[in-house]
Amino acid sequence: MPENPFEAQLQEAQLQQAQIQQGQPAPTPDVSVAQEPPVPRRRSLWPLLLLVPVLGAGGYFYKLRREADALYRRNRAPIVLPERMARVPAPWSARTLAARLQDNGKIRDADAFVEAADSVGLQSVTTGSYFLPAKASPLDLARAFKAGPTHLDVTFPEGFTALQFVARLRKNGFKGAENMAKIPPAQLEGKLFPATYEVPIAGDGAALVALFEDKWKQEMAKLPRPFPKIGGKPLSPLQVVTLASLVEREAASREEMPLVAGVLVGRLRKPMRLQVDASVQYARLLANQGHKGRLLFQDLEIDSPFNTYRNDGLPPTPICNPGADALKAAARPASTDALFYVYSPKSKRHLFAKTYAEHLRYVTQVRRERDEMKKQSNQGEESHIEAEKQAAGAGAASPRP
Repeated sequence: MPENPFEAQLQEAQLQQAQIQQGQPAPTPDVSVAQEPPVPRRRSLWPLLLLVPVLGAGGYFYKLRREADALYRRNRAPIVLPERMARVPAPWSARTLAARLQDNGKIRDADAFVEAADSVGLQSVTTGSYFLPAKASPLDLARAFKAGPTHLDVTFPEGFTALQFVARLRKNGFKGAENMAKIPPAQLEGKLFPATYEVPIAGDGAALVALFEDKWKQEMAKLPRPFPKIGGKPLSPLQVVTLASLVEREAASREEMPLVAGVLVGRLRKPMRLQVDASVQYARLLANQGHKGRLLFQDLEIDSPFNTYRNDGLPPTPICNPGADALKAAARPASTDALFYVYSPKSKRHLFAKTYAEHLRYVTQVRRERDEMKKQSNQGEESHIEAEKQAAGAGAASPRP
């Protein structure tokens, strides 16, 4: 091995040159050097910091979506209704109906009902009462209102007869009116309490009668007892109702009712015939003779058990359906010595008399009042006709513009 390093390098170079000439690859010189260890890269935290609010917002919106879905399902879920009857006093739009239903606790959300109403084609509702399911969703309610009212509010005034009850039911289109018309009036008169009812449209005759009679029984239970005595014996409930029916048709006002009842009870105790014009009018009604504005003496001769001019005591049944005030007056009539009364058209009340002579004086007074009112009416009519003639004449003679 050469001692001189330069000679060694020269020999190595010559050897490489010879190998190249012979077509052999030259050996790769050892040029490796010591390398420094790689420096680790520092990772940035910004992407993670940006991801935190994105994930938070996503979770928040997911929570809101779940809450909204739960509220949506809750607002459309069935609920137990606080009251099953819904009253619509006038035609309403679906939006107005929704607001009223929400106010009354029948739905949770008005918009949910409007959505349901749109799905069934409900744009408005008609006047009436609607009997609703005990438990219903907005869609169930929309379908119920779409079907139309189940009940109608009908008012029957005090003093209506059974025939007038039937006529009003027919006028309002109740199917049960025809069945009710087949019941004899004597079985109904006095027991159909006059009031405003929610009448079922599809109810049969028996259901309608039960509705009116149940209310009548409630009112009868409120009356003070014992009832007035005639001949030492209290009047029966039916007799009280019959007396009340006469009072209802005879009295000019509610304030007069106890006094009219007192007069009739006094006549029964004498005894005297009641001689009530209203009973004659009812007899004419049953005989298909119709109501008469003013009865004449010949009308008082009608042959009927209801004619209190020809028969003693009370009529066999009530002549109408009295209200609460008339029933109370019959149960507790005023204490009076009066036995007669006559209606004064001028004062619009009855004039009560203790004796027949006093009564005749009042009758004469009433006749003068009627004659005077008739005269004034004729004069007013003549003046009106004359004014029309003058107006017509003035118009014809007026020059054209």
